[in-house]
Amino acid sequence: MSHTTHISIEHVVVASKRPYQQVIDALEARLGPVVNWDEILYPLMDAKVSWEQLTKECEAHIGHSGLTFFYKVGHSPYLTVLGKSSRATQYTIGNPLLASYMTRHTPEAALYAPFKLVVYQDEEDRTIVAYDNFASLLAQYQNEEINKTAQVVQQKLAALVMEAIGE
Repeated sequence: MSHTTHISIEHVVVASKRPYQQVIDALEARLGPVVNWDEILYPLMDAKVSWEQLTKECEAHIGHSGLTFFYKVGHSPYLTVLGKSSRATQYTIGNPLLASYMTRHTPEAALYAPFKLVVYQDEEDRTIVAYDNFASLLAQYQNEEINKTAQVVQQKLAALVMEAIGE
């Protein structure tokens, strides 16, 4: 059995007056430290800790933006080899606690959590941040609880981007 669903995604592109590296530094300062979440979560699960204990441990690794980053992929070396002067860094970010609120209703929502954003410098030296609106990605599930959580994540994401670009 298979089926295909067509969804409409709101794609957000925000320009900054700040230089590329300043946006990168501001973004990373607002995210929690890079940690191996498997090394944190699986021992807690094996120890059968309470939800409260798990929450406390997770919150210790989440930045003041309410988000943390899982992966960072630098695309700049590839662009340089291709003769481009532009730079780009892709981030996979999220909040494992908020993700759990969505996936307990629909495990398929894990497809979008954590989510991605990219910071890039174009050929004209403009710094751009781009991402897909998180709430629009999750709207396809038509679940009120998922939609509420997706709105919270989207608000955190929008605030993070605005702070990073200096607005």
